[in-house]
Amino acid sequence: MSTKVRRAIQPAFHVIDDIRSQIRERVRNELRDSAFKFVHGLFLEEAEALCGLPFSRKKEGDCHRGGWDPGSVILEGQRVAVQKARVKKNGKDVELDSYRALQGFDLLQERVLQQMVKGVSTRDYEPLLKEVSGGLGLKKTSVSKAFIRGSRQALDAINGRDLAPYSWAAMMIDGIEFADTSVIVVLGITTTGKKLVLGLLRGDTENSEVCKDLFQQLIDRGLKYDDPFLFVLDGSKALKKAVRKVFGESFPVQRCIRHKERNVLKYLSRQHHAEFRRRWKLIHGMAKYSDAKQELDRLAHWLSQRNLEAAASLEEADGETLTVIELGATASLRRTLLSTNPIESAFERVRAKTKRVRRWRRDKDQIERWSAATLAEAERRFKAIRGAKDLPALLAEIRRKSLPSEGQAA
Repeated sequence: MSTKVRRAIQPAFHVIDDIRSQIRERVRNELRDSAFKFVHGLFLEEAEALCGLPFSRKKEGDCHRGGWDPGSVILEGQRVAVQKARVKKNGKDVELDSYRALQGFDLLQERVLQQMVKGVSTRDYEPLLKEVSGGLGLKKTSVSKAFIRGSRQALDAINGRDLAPYSWAAMMIDGIEFADTSVIVVLGITTTGKKLVLGLLRGDTENSEVCKDLFQQLIDRGLKYDDPFLFVLDGSKALKKAVRKVFGESFPVQRCIRHKERNVLKYLSRQHHAEFRRRWKLIHGMAKYSDAKQELDRLAHWLSQRNLEAAASLEEADGETLTVIELGATASLRRTLLSTNPIESAFERVRAKTKRVRRWRRDKDQIERWSAATLAEAERRFKAIRGAKDLPALLAEIRRKSLPSEGQAA
């Protein structure tokens, strides 16, 4: 191989090695975060076993909680700081078995790492459980409960987040299926373009009562809705009904163009798919609302001559796939707000982590816990949406359209 060729190839290898290093570092950061959650759950589990439930009545001589003390555990051969639960009895500190066990056990030793990186499959969970419980000298049930606590913390963090400090530009709602059940997820976009997972609830977007319950939970946690913002919905009638019932008519609704596209194509003959997609893309790429509306009417006529069910599906959307265009959103904002793709991208991570789970326990919170833990990981990678600087103009147009027209009662 010539010197010139070697010089040309060498930088490419450096780039590949750099990418691999970044991936390895990202995986290890995730694992360290999971380990910290596990340690915290282990301490809480033992404290509850010794002291009973928080705020429960205590008899003389019973253990009681004493807050938290600084401590340390070993991660990848290094001792790192943690907060350990403090338990007292008759005025003296009680040493936690879990903390004592952790002093000589590396939670991220190589064999444990090999198990953790496999994901959250139940087949992989058992070997990990045996490895950790055996190394700590603790009961497997205690370790298992600690793992459950760790994922439950993620659920509590999402469903308990204080929403009062934020102002909103948009809310996206979509659902993800698990076997024969589903979880509704709300993703919020702040006025600065930041994306946050606001809440999740087991249910179906076709059930308006479940959707209303979820919205009410957000309001109870401080969601501001004095000024209208945009809702981007997966397309179900029940979901829109819940939005109108809770938030009123002044909040514009954008129907996800991806969901509607899939729904129409289900009815349409395969030979017409390419032409429909071409027209659909053309419509939602038009700069002017009047042009997009005219082209949408032409598409409706074209569908009516080929399949009445497909035409009815398009008509059902009532033109709400054009809401963002009607509001004058910039091209950058349209890429985010025309669909629920930001949630779908997070769902892909959930599916990748849970695809090997063979059995879900519907009578417990397993589905919600694992969804929350994975969505919390995805949220840490969220970036501000494209076109965030254009959000103030969009919100101003939403407020303008929500004002009573001349001659209409305020």
